[in-house]
Amino acid sequence: MAATSTYIYAGILRECLLSFLKTFTVSCVARRTTCYTGASMAKQPTDLREIAPVYERLIEEIKRRVDVILRVVGNQVTLPKMVAFELGYLQLRKICEVFALACLCAHGDIPDVHTKQWQEEYDASDIIKHFTRLNSDFYPLPGKQACDPVTGRPLHVDRISSGYLTKDELLKLYGECGNYLHRGNIRQLLTTWEPAPEFSEIETWVKRITTLLNHHQIQTGRPDIQLWVLMQSREDGRVHSAIMQRQPSKNK
Repeated sequence: MAATSTYIYAGILRECLLSFLKTFTVSCVARRTTCYTGASMAKQPTDLREIAPVYERLIEEIKRRVDVILRVVGNQVTLPKMVAFELGYLQLRKICEVFALACLCAHGDIPDVHTKQWQEEYDASDIIKHFTRLNSDFYPLPGKQACDPVTGRPLHVDRISSGYLTKDELLKLYGECGNYLHRGNIRQLLTTWEPAPEFSEIETWVKRITTLLNHHQIQTGRPDIQLWVLMQSREDGRVHSAIMQRQPSKNK
């Protein structure tokens, strides 16, 4: 009977993994390397015209990971409850890491990010903390497009002041994910064999992430230049970006 249960469980997990592979393709844009020591490594772009498409692909990866979370939380994939909960937090942690790398990519015009320390950094919290000291305005600014009801063309962007993933919350989420990705010590195990999973927490984090990234602006090293990013285009459903330059005021 035990062997049968094992095969049933393995079959369920295999179904989940196959579903995951069909909906998610891992993007290795940031590190085009082969898997052996001494392989040549791509250089991080410094021109905003080259930065933008790489940044777009990283945000596309975040979208696919969000989609996996929504499928799991929405019971579209058959998994034991605790495994589904842990899979959700695994994707949240990956999203934090991809987001931190996207910030690093977006600010490739800053010479300091091309040092060996920065280029080898992968820990999301360390990247965010380093950036806070280097450039306090590095974090994306969320906004909402106001469009012409007739032409559909954007008229202006209204700033979103709440309900999005802040920099401090990103650091909190990254640490929280670590709490759920380890089984814990023997005392914790014997005290609470299997904690009750709260999927509402995962849903809240996803909502704050998407509110931040749906439409956001990134301030570059030049005070008059920003990168504007749309997470989901109405036309093709893909990420799009535009390099925007602030025009001098006509009012003297």
